Amino acid sequence: MRSEVVRVRLRPEERQALADLCGDDRTASDVIRLLFRDQAGLPLPVGPAEALALRGTNEELRRIGINLNQAVRAMNEGRVGYEPHLDAALRSLLDGVFRLRADVDLMLRISRQERRRDGHGL
Repeated sequence: MRSEVVRVRLRPEERQALADLCGDDRTASDVIRLLFRDQAGLPLPVGPAEALALRGTNEELRRIGINLNQAVRAMNEGRVGYEPHLDAALRSLLDGVFRLRADVDLMLRISRQERRRDGHGL
């Protein structure tokens, strides 16, 4: 829930640039939030078409994570020869896949909340 308010003074040319970014379908608050999120490295909301693609990507990442996890387990259980460097690399990849999936999940959750709030459904 958005509960914080920030007031910003702008020069006329900055206000015009903000108005140009808004267009007909976005408020100044929407644009400022998007710009802030982008600069702060926070996940951005996505539209319905992008959300569909991201859900497919997340499923592929899940499958990749399962395969990486199986490789680590096979090495740790002695079913294949243990290689410390390979183990470290696989664990690093697993961590990266996990973080990427978490980011995608967050983007999808933000987007769902935005669409619900705006009355666009799921």
